[in-house]
Amino acid sequence: MTTTFSRTREQQAEAAVQFGAMLRRWRTINGWTQYTSGRWAAESGIDEIAHSGLSELERGLTKDPRVSKYMALATMNALVHAADFRGVTTRRLIDQLKGSRAICDEQGNPWGPAEFWACRAGLLAPPDWLAPVEANPAPRLSAIDAEELCDEWADQARRAARKSGAGRAGLERARTFAPAKERDRWADVLAQLHTYSPDELAELWDPAESEWLPAQWLAAWKATLPAPSGGGGG
Repeated sequence: MTTTFSRTREQQAEAAVQFGAMLRRWRTINGWTQYTSGRWAAESGIDEIAHSGLSELERGLTKDPRVSKYMALATMNALVHAADFRGVTTRRLIDQLKGSRAICDEQGNPWGPAEFWACRAGLLAPPDWLAPVEANPAPRLSAIDAEELCDEWADQARRAARKSGAGRAGLERARTFAPAKERDRWADVLAQLHTYSPDELAELWDPAESEWLPAQWLAAWKATLPAPSGGGGG
């Protein structure tokens, strides 16, 4: 009996990890950042969206999600299915939300709170388009390749800070989007004081997303910048 209970708990934990991975795939396929739901809630006035805890669920930080979490996910999903983005006025956010794909059952009905709960419990599999993908190994880079990649990230950061008007202070804030242990090194890369070696970059590869982690940090920071002068509004 103890063995059966322990195995059940293990299966539930594994299902929770897969559920988080599914939510992450849903977010990235839709082109959302970790801040999209919060901005959506703030502009639309739909507080429930802000309480979805999407980022925490992705990372498995919420051990026993409350019913309100599943209700919030279902609300977001229903609005995506209906392409109902009323209240959203920022052009950048509208562009992120338009064309987003809802999670639906085989009949085309959007998942509700029960389906999200069942998926996290391991009782309902993700739809095929959100099923786990085979992990891809990090590309092999030469020292020159690594240097060019770092220079490109630094150049992207400078251009984004300049165009948005964020300036030096905004550029310095980009370091905070990396994990604490990586921030100083990442800041030096952006300032072109350090170049990741091929071995260092191999440790900064996200096999599930087939993407460099620094590219994700850069994208997350850029998503927080104000729209360029004359390019926002709506």
